[in-house]
Amino acid sequence: MTGVLALLSRGWQDGTARLDAVLLRFATRKHRLIGVAMLRVVIGFATLLYCLSDYSKRRFLWGPDSYNSISTAKAALPRWGFSIFLWSHSTLWFEIAYHAVIVVALAFMIFGGRVLTLAQAVMMWSLHNRNQDILEGGDNLAQILILFLVFTVSNAYFAPGAKQRRARMREREQPTISTVLHNLGAFLIVFQTAVLYFAAGYWKITGKMWQDGVAMYYISRITGFEMSAKYAHLMGNAIVGTAVCYFTIFIELALPFAILSARPWVRKANTVALEGMHVGIMAFMGLVCFGLLMIGADCTCLRDDDYRSLARRFRSVKERILRRGWSPLPARGMTPVAMTAGQDGAADA
Repeated sequence: MTGVLALLSRGWQDGTARLDAVLLRFATRKHRLIGVAMLRVVIGFATLLYCLSDYSKRRFLWGPDSYNSISTAKAALPRWGFSIFLWSHSTLWFEIAYHAVIVVALAFMIFGGRVLTLAQAVMMWSLHNRNQDILEGGDNLAQILILFLVFTVSNAYFAPGAKQRRARMREREQPTISTVLHNLGAFLIVFQTAVLYFAAGYWKITGKMWQDGVAMYYISRITGFEMSAKYAHLMGNAIVGTAVCYFTIFIELALPFAILSARPWVRKANTVALEGMHVGIMAFMGLVCFGLLMIGADCTCLRDDDYRSLARRFRSVKERILRRGWSPLPARGMTPVAMTAGQDGAADA
């Protein structure tokens, strides 16, 4: 009996020691800095794309005299929703607000930081709530993720002074409230993304068209999107269409398990597959902003170590290609033997 109690006590101590180590690591070191920074860049770029792609039609789509009137937009606002575009019927106010969205999105994409993240959240929510008819779907996720992004350090990469900022972080690796808030915000972003994909995969696998493998065929025939003729032709093939349906379900359901996997290649493979899927959606269905925002969310599913290993692999492959593929052309009139002799003579000199 004493031995059993001793084993239980030792197991309890080991478990609490491991929990303490995890909590200490959570409070002392900021995680997923690269993925969060990439999400920041993507959200800012997608907002700019919304504004600039329809810049000449901005008053028709978002202005006070838009086809979607201010009273109609107010009635369609979700609970606790708001939009600075609905504060006035003045064209001058609209122009100020619209160009403020562009300036804030550009600054947020380049510089990041909590203040600009909060400003971006206000501007992005205002733009989306002014006219929800032209949204593509990824905006709902972006509206949620931007709130979590406020608590993170979003400018540790891909921003001016990022290298110095990371150096200061390494010097101050001790438990802080800022670190806890960053990690909590980053993990909530990952959790929200994983729940979204798992729910999407679950609803697909319970749908008859997805079970039969014909969902992509019918999607490719929807006239409301800018469908590619080649895409529609490919999805008309029974084997290709069914394979794409089942592959989509598999990678969406697998994301939560891939995130928790101890094998880095599982996380990388699943994330790359999801990003490939969204690149296809952008190219074949014309849902560019939707694809961009989903790719930005996917980027947070990889750890910083995953990105570093991918960067090392990329540099290694690049150097190998350069070594094999690049060779100086011999001078005109000189044979390789003559060149070798000249190099030997230069070395002796």
